[in-house]
Amino acid sequence: MFFGRFLIMLNCGLYAALAVWALVLPLKLFEALSIMASTRAAEIELQVLIAGSFLGFCFLVGAGIVDKRKTKRSLVGLFIINASWFGIRCVALLDGLPQQNSTYIYMGFEFAMLLLLLVALRLLTGARGRALFRQEDATF
Repeated sequence: MFFGRFLIMLNCGLYAALAVWALVLPLKLFEALSIMASTRAAEIELQVLIAGSFLGFCFLVGAGIVDKRKTKRSLVGLFIINASWFGIRCVALLDGLPQQNSTYIYMGFEFAMLLLLLVALRLLTGARGRALFRQEDATF
């Protein structure tokens, strides 16, 4: 349970930091991500996209930190988010390799997070027993 909550807190912390970075220093973030905003309107839309999405992810999965009943749902949500990013990154790499290695770093983080989330989900749900010859409560 603690490991799953730790993963949720780690991801929420990263999401919140990126959201604040996109709001406070958007040009530095865009530069770090190699994104170019051509107009002020484009900069605002990128801020909305990045900060809004990350804050939304924070609120969606953050409930698993305080409520034990929502931890599994939050872990599944985090798994879906990271699996989507990893899958899209793989498809995008089919089109061509990036000029910078940061894409591979993000991809490695997402893959590692997927593995850690699988471990956390396995620890949370526990091992399943045999179903075929399991003893049932046989009362006649």
